[in-house]
Amino acid sequence: MRKLALLFLVVFTVFACTQSEDKGESTDKDGKTTKTKKRSVALPDASGEPGEIVIIVNKKKYDGPLGDALKEVFLENVPGLTRSEPLFTVRVIEPFEFNRIFKIARNIVYVSSFEGNAAADKWLQGIYSEESRQRIMNNPDSFMQTSGDQYAEGQNILQLYGKDDATLIKNLKENASLIQNYFNMAERKRLAETIRMSSASRAILNKVNNKLDINIKIPAGYELAMLEDDFMWVRFLPAVGANKNLIVYEKEYESQDEFTPENIIKLRNEVGQKYVYGDPENPESYMVTETKYMKPITRTIDFNGHYTVEMKGAWKTNNLSVGGTFVSYTFVDEETNKLYYVEGFVIHPNEDHRELIREMESLITTFKAS
Repeated sequence: MRKLALLFLVVFTVFACTQSEDKGESTDKDGKTTKTKKRSVALPDASGEPGEIVIIVNKKKYDGPLGDALKEVFLENVPGLTRSEPLFTVRVIEPFEFNRIFKIARNIVYVSSFEGNAAADKWLQGIYSEESRQRIMNNPDSFMQTSGDQYAEGQNILQLYGKDDATLIKNLKENASLIQNYFNMAERKRLAETIRMSSASRAILNKVNNKLDINIKIPAGYELAMLEDDFMWVRFLPAVGANKNLIVYEKEYESQDEFTPENIIKLRNEVGQKYVYGDPENPESYMVTETKYMKPITRTIDFNGHYTVEMKGAWKTNNLSVGGTFVSYTFVDEETNKLYYVEGFVIHPNEDHRELIREMESLITTFKAS
């Protein structure tokens, strides 16, 4: 992606009419964060379902090309799931519907184009100071601004803007992953902050740490299914609801070839056959990766400074008794020359998996080699 010009700090002139002090942090596209003053009054907690985003926009434009571009960003299917699910749950409102209930939403998006004279357009344009408008007009590469805790604690706000619809649409199409990542990271951070360990799960972690010399958050309610010299498996088995599992496998790192999708799948299948049983009473039942009807999706990411291959896809038992979805990170700890394979997989037949996989991602990101 070509380098965009440094985004400027947007002045919330509309907000200033009702609130005297700002709070939280503001981050531009290049990652620059600005600390702002704290409020003198306490804010309510942000509300809403996980993955839910409130979009404030001229609804007539949402029904046209601008809306199509927004849908491509926010309603794109989550990769690697066994059924089609959008990245986010979207609620589209016009400015006059932006009441106190929506104001405390966990995720808010303002969509402003300086092309249009409808009441909704005028309201959204009025968010910006005259200086900000001139910058938008003079810099077509500038299109987004983030901030937090405007109306509620734990709130993430994104402003998308352009001098006209065509310019904004162009930037949305070219920077979809950037926008998606902003809210994906926000949701994962929220989940990570809600993970609570119990005395029982801490006891499990102590055993794991002593055996494998690793640290990873194990939520309350998880039990230890297996612990070997090179492998850990903890799981949450409720009477009703989703079955959640977290596994860690470690081995000596051999070569860069271990990071190819084919070799990661091979490693996963070897670990699954050796350790992850589908039925405790049937030793011939074990976990394998689904590759015939659905290929796993991979991408490279930076995880705590490590080159990492993230993989998402479907799994099943070799006897087809059960299946689900998984997300994994494969990386090397250079200090110990160990390759780690860390995975979260879930079982929840005929139900959505989007938020479950996001929860497993949050758990994985707490991993640290001791």
